[in-house]
Amino acid sequence: MGYLMLVLSPTRDNPKSVDLALSLVAKTKRPLLAVFIADLRLTEGISGKIVDIGFLGDSVSTHIEEAVLKDYEARGRRELEEVKEKAAALGIPCETLIRRGYYVEEILRMAAEREIEDIIVSRAERSRLSRKLLGSAVNDLLERAPCPVMVVDDSDPESAGRGPHSSGSQSA
Repeated sequence: MGYLMLVLSPTRDNPKSVDLALSLVAKTKRPLLAVFIADLRLTEGISGKIVDIGFLGDSVSTHIEEAVLKDYEARGRRELEEVKEKAAALGIPCETLIRRGYYVEEILRMAAEREIEDIIVSRAERSRLSRKLLGSAVNDLLERAPCPVMVVDDSDPESAGRGPHSSGSQSA
């Protein structure tokens, strides 16, 4: 039996996604793979802005980028430990990983490497216009994922109860 993969990240933090993942794996008696992705797009964006405005040079910017990544990874370890403790209390097998990389690409890589049957992600609150103009990693994932993706939306208190959004379908 394959994994249900719960994806956490610095900008997509929603306790409802953890609750949904634990509920589903408890019902289906399958293992949980909880992953925290330290998204390089975030840190590259921060350091790029610093260099662009001429505030600091490339060398210092690189050090800042690495410091931010280490901070994200420390946060990821704490969040994953909480998920693992909750899973253990329910008798659910849970594996945890921290990955550095681009959000969608890392999720797709893990789905290909592992027996991933379903993916749960959170969506940060943004307007539909913002998603259209600036793009959406979650929408990109929905289009490219090899398995069903469940999206827990920060702005919708009922979203954790909705069924899976299969890859390629629209989410709320």
